Amino acid sequence: MIPIALDTETALIAPGLKAPPLVCVSISDGESTDLLHVSEAKPYVEELLTDPSLLLISHNTAFDMCVFAAEWPDLLPAIYAAYEADRVTCTMLREMLQHIAIGCFRGYRKVGGRTIKLAYYLDHCVARRFGVTLEKDKWRLTYGQLRDVPLAHWPEGAKEYALKDAEYHWLLWKDQEEDRELLADQYRQARAAFWVALMSAWGLRTDPQRVDQYEKELQAEYDEVEAKLQTAGLVRSDGTRDVASAKAYVISVCEQKGQEVPQTDKGNVKLDKDTLTELGDPLLESYVSISGLKKKLGTDIPLLRRGTDIPFQPYFRSLIATGRTSCGDKDDVGNVQNLPRKKGVRECFIPRPGMVYLAADFDGFELRTGAQVCLNLVGKSELAKALNAGLDPHLQIAASILGLDYATAEEMKAAKEKVIDNARQTGKVANFGFPGGLGFARLVYFARATYGVILTEDEARSLKQEWLRAYPEWGDYFGYVGRLVESPSNRIEHCYTGRYRGDVSYTEACNSFFQGLAADAAKAAGFLISKACYTEPHSPLYGCRIVNFIHDEYILEGPEETAPEAAEELARLMVEGASPFLPDVPPSAEPYLMRRWSKAAHPIRDGQGRLVPWDES
Repeated sequence: MIPIALDTETALIAPGLKAPPLVCVSISDGESTDLLHVSEAKPYVEELLTDPSLLLISHNTAFDMCVFAAEWPDLLPAIYAAYEADRVTCTMLREMLQHIAIGCFRGYRKVGGRTIKLAYYLDHCVARRFGVTLEKDKWRLTYGQLRDVPLAHWPEGAKEYALKDAEYHWLLWKDQEEDRELLADQYRQARAAFWVALMSAWGLRTDPQRVDQYEKELQAEYDEVEAKLQTAGLVRSDGTRDVASAKAYVISVCEQKGQEVPQTDKGNVKLDKDTLTELGDPLLESYVSISGLKKKLGTDIPLLRRGTDIPFQPYFRSLIATGRTSCGDKDDVGNVQNLPRKKGVRECFIPRPGMVYLAADFDGFELRTGAQVCLNLVGKSELAKALNAGLDPHLQIAASILGLDYATAEEMKAAKEKVIDNARQTGKVANFGFPGGLGFARLVYFARATYGVILTEDEARSLKQEWLRAYPEWGDYFGYVGRLVESPSNRIEHCYTGRYRGDVSYTEACNSFFQGLAADAAKAAGFLISKACYTEPHSPLYGCRIVNFIHDEYILEGPEETAPEAAEELARLMVEGASPFLPDVPPSAEPYLMRRWSKAAHPIRDGQGRLVPWDES
């Protein structure tokens, strides 16, 4: 295919406007460059999208495609078709994939005798590759003023700035081709970036009354914690922390417990979140929590309140080192992939008027991807057998812990006996903690922080023995990973995609195989779901919109009258998209409807078996 670089200049991005009005399009084939005003660009863009001989290149391509979609919605089918045909790629994602493969993603690297921070904006990539500084001149921020001005009347500087970006997109693509073997996953990642960008641009809305209620609850909790810490002398009357008193208190707690005082390399008492939480002292937990409460009041509440007037548009990154997505690492956005489990904040989010949320999550997704990875890498998996037989792996471990057979454990679970519920929580600790290579000390912390399960390190050792008896393939998996990490190449290749991750630690490698497989499967499903929402009029999902994605879960909003059928189709497409990545441990997903987002939501069906929306009332 012939590589063609393109770039857009737009009005400014603003809250509620992540796909701003298009002003011009620049196009480069590596030899010549053209500039098209928005008033004349559509037929040329359509030709680029539909010509099967062309490969379309841009930097942060998802943004440009979202701008095209907002300007010319009728081009959406052509955009999706170009992505499906592996005719769209992104030099930003290619740079990320190559850095992930050599193990320096978002880290530091020595260039020309100096150490630089690796970032992925176009000017950073051009500076690294070509030693050229792209000037961020005034035109970049003023193109919105030129939307209604013919190109003939544009200042020369505005034209030159727009043309230069397209030229460097092409040159960057060409230079990246030198390491093409590291780019096997570029088209899948480009597809994922597009639907993730559309999701972010659509955004979520919030309920003003529930935001007020949540703020009052947070303020009351903050006041209570602050008063407790002030009484103990760990916080001053002006609300600032008394670090010296906190250090003295940590020393006293350690003396009472007979533990060594945790210290930094310089010999100071550690006061970081993980250290204080691991000490298990209620007052220190309050000391840790007060900064989080202050941030929620000062940052999260204003963001939630913004969503009552305009869409709340979280920033999603479509690719991190494991292959997963991430959310909310900029100052002006929130992380809707990792909200507190405690009731309050999720309930602030509601669908737009006339809509309901339709949602579904994959059942035991990382258990399934872990089982598939074991089958692929070591050739066996008792966990796969259990999942395919419809057994509950957490209950299997619980039964083993209690010395019960599985059938008896099932009966006790059905009777809601506390002892089996507690043991099943411990089973979750094993099934979600050990595959990532956690040591015993870290597992103790993980169990307490994540599941409220209290274990000693000796109990953690015994738990691992029970777990390996149930699923012995993991012992072979750990051996495989250990040999790989200790090899000279120290690089893993993800199953089915050919994506590499280099310079990995043991725990990073343990996690990456099954987390990466889950991410790849979910992203593939997301593209199918998004395509149906935007381009398939006969689909029950047509007109629905993805509003959030939480690694193994999708939340969409759609018209209430068609939501039951749309939710069923959502689950079907999730399975269809993920199945090529789980050929031996087939995925499953269960849909449900909600009138507001909540962890308490669950499937509810009427007498005809049709889904109806869950409501907290």
